Amino acid sequence: MKLSVSLPEEDVDFLDAYAQSQGIASRSAVLHKAVRLLRAAELGPAYEQAWADWAESEDQDLWDRATADGLS
Repeated sequence: MKLSVSLPEEDVDFLDAYAQSQGIASRSAVLHKAVRLLRAAELGPAYEQAWADWAESEDQDLWDRATADGLS
């Protein structure tokens, strides 16, 4: 899919410099990497919620008993 964006010159310069320093072939590839990183950053709150849900469930007690048997 094609997309046209308007960016300030300094942002375009940054994309070009980043692409060159990282050996990335194009601005599009740099933007694709940025989108993947943004998606990954959004996972943080979801993981926090999942851990909180798990900690409040019976599973944590079961796991704590299983791991407290002295074996490493």
